[in-house]
This record gives sequence, C-alpha cells and structure tokens, in this order.
Amino acid sequence: MAAGTTYNLAEAYQPREFYRVETGVRKSGPWKLDTTNLVDGSLLPPFTPVEADFSTRKVKVVRNVRVVEAYTAGGATTIKIAKGSLAYVGMYLGDGTKGATVTAIDKSNENYDVLTIASAFERNIAQGAVLFESTAAGGTVKKNTANFVLYDRKKVEVGKVVMVTLLMQAYEVKEAKLPLPLHGLDKAGLTSRFQFE
Repeated sequence: MAAGTTYNLAEAYQPREFYRVETGVRKSGPWKLDTTNLVDGSLLPPFTPVEADFSTRKVKVVRNVRVVEAYTAGGATTIKIAKGSLAYVGMYLGDGTKGATVTAIDKSNENYDVLTIASAFERNIAQGAVLFESTAAGGTVKKNTANFVLYDRKKVEVGKVVMVTLLMQAYEVKEAKLPLPLHGLDKAGLTSRFQFE
C-alpha cells in the first residue's frame, strides 16, 4: 500500500445464525418494501419482522422496542430502549392497554436509546418488556403484526423500489440473538411455521 493511502471501507458484515438454517424456507417471488418512516441508507437486518399484504405484494416493517430499564408510572417522560430499533418521532407506542406518543429520540448513549414521550406512560413497564407500534396514542391496537420475516439484510432506499425476500419458515429460532424484538402478537402471527427457543 502506498504511503498516505487511506481506505474508507464499511465494516465487514458478520452473518449470525438465528435459526437452524436447513429448516428455513423462503417465500416465492419478490415483495415490495414500504419505506415510510424508514431512514434512507439504513440497513434492515435479517429476521426483521414484516407484515405482508398478499393482494398488493407489499410489506410493512413491524416496529417493536425492547425496554432496557424498568419504567415506573408517574411523571417520567423518557423510556430507555435497546439500540437499533426502528422507532421514529411521531410513532405511537403501546402495550395493549396503555400508550404514548414518541416526541424525540436520543441516540447519543452507546448502550441504549432514550425515547421522550408526550406524557407519562400510565403504568409500570418491566425491564425486557416489548412495546409495539400502535394505531393511536391509547396504545391498545397493534398497527402491524408480523406474518413473515426478512430473509436477508436489505438496504433502505427511500424513493426507489426496494424488493425483499421473505422467510416463511424457520425452526429452533434463538430469540435472544434476534437483532429486533418480537412481541407476543407477532409470534402468534408467525404461527407454527416458526419455532422459538
């Protein structure tokens, strides 16, 4: 290498095994990704939960967040969540009974992200709990429920057609190793085609 030469190389992708690979079955044909509220240029990891619409052959990303520090009901308007979530400002969060609106996201801490919510969440949230994107601030109805997951990593290109491949079956899924959390309703939506450990 010549003196003074520098290379701006992206970190090499290190694939991880989330499930017993020989049990994986891909769904036929490409599906169009809805890039609404996704960050242009970001990468969606393998096993990202998605909701597929069979009539339009479009998929929407299912957004869940994992709480990394217990939240106590009261005056606090911040919730600490695991890094790498697909949360966005204006998103409604819920747990099925209560909810909140995300007004800001602080990603400056290397160990977790901090969501600022419009008003205090009206119930305690345990560490490790998974909250979902809801249809309204009340947090009672899940906006999208997974029925498939992404087979491989996919780059988000807003304004362009992004085609994805879906995984429709996988056994011995190691849930603790998944890059994005799954809510219980998503596991039900994935049916017995996915076996979690």
